[in-house]
Amino acid sequence: MYSRAFPSLSPAIKQLMLVNVGVFLVNMLLVGRLSMPAEGGGGFWFAFSWSAMWEGYGLGLLRLVTYQFTHSFTDIFHLLFNMLVLYFFGTMSEARLGYRGTWKLYLLGGAAGAVLHLLIAAVLGHADVPLVGASGACYGFLLYAACVAPQQQVIFFVFPIKLWVLATGAVLVGLYSTFIEFVTGFSGGVSHGAHLGGAAIGYLVCRQDWFRDYVPYENQPGLLTRLKTGWQQKRAAAAAQKAEEREQVLDEILAKVKEHGLGSLTPQERKFLEKKSEETRRGS
Repeated sequence: MYSRAFPSLSPAIKQLMLVNVGVFLVNMLLVGRLSMPAEGGGGFWFAFSWSAMWEGYGLGLLRLVTYQFTHSFTDIFHLLFNMLVLYFFGTMSEARLGYRGTWKLYLLGGAAGAVLHLLIAAVLGHADVPLVGASGACYGFLLYAACVAPQQQVIFFVFPIKLWVLATGAVLVGLYSTFIEFVTGFSGGVSHGAHLGGAAIGYLVCRQDWFRDYVPYENQPGLLTRLKTGWQQKRAAAAAQKAEEREQVLDEILAKVKEHGLGSLTPQERKFLEKKSEETRRGS
């Protein structure tokens, strides 16, 4: 059976869609500077490619993330299609992954898509062709959802088909198109490697049961709370380590006194021992 009801938009997918749409609007205002070359050079600010990774003293590696939220402003259908996939299969995945797990799958699926795209592009001599779009991450959600509910029926255009059939067909199309790329050297402007990389991650994450987040979204701590908690934990760990080191020094001094007497202590060791004795008296 399949349902005609539209799923409720889940928290992480809602945020991911808002970021994608927001970046698209900014890219439109910048006349494509985030995804296209500018007149006189430059541009491709958020796009991923081999040479772009090494720009800005390593900051170019951030493009492994930024490209996933960037779409060409001249191709709104690319954005719309990816957002539809996020909406339907992302919300299905988030029901099992949870909030943080959904973000992790999106980012890892997109990164894996970029890596496989780069490997294929390098073999074909196109390593510097820029890559943009959320397709790799979207394929990750498609495969994840298909692994979770393979018998779920969905509407493909006007035909109801099982989700595993849709996912298998999408992967086979990607494999065939990649084969055509190797044979002809022509990709048609579509990175099938990115699709396959994201799909592989979605399948792997589901099969290995990674990224499951059992904390409900409403109980997730805010950013400031997480930063404060992390800072407090680091302070506590540093204090515990310092106390352990002081105890070790004390043990070494006491062993020295026992073996050689107080006269064998250096001025620093005497001062340390006196301070430790004073602390002990105050604490008692």
